[in-house]
Amino acid sequence: MLRATADQITGPDTPHYCMLILAAPTGAVENHTVREFLADRRRDMHATIRDRLARGGTDGDLPAPATDLDAVARYYTTVVQGLSIQARDGATRADLETVITCAMAAWDTLTA
Repeated sequence: MLRATADQITGPDTPHYCMLILAAPTGAVENHTVREFLADRRRDMHATIRDRLARGGTDGDLPAPATDLDAVARYYTTVVQGLSIQARDGATRADLETVITCAMAAWDTLTA
């Protein structure tokens, strides 16, 4: 998931950011509906990751069921969203790979 995100947001023919993450997080009152729509999509991203982790525990994809799936999902959701911000600010695919490597180094601890 992290590498697929990095590939998408650093592609030569794609914007180097994710509109879901960076569009309308603040702004005029009249943009409230747009901000809420995008916030709902970001919350959905967290729920999707949490649900996948839960399924991974059930299916045996995780070495052991994580004690706090919500925290693990929130952490990786934050990493995904942060990758977009870094790409928008000029980080290369290689730069993002270093972040992904660090995030994955935490995997065993977070899912133990």
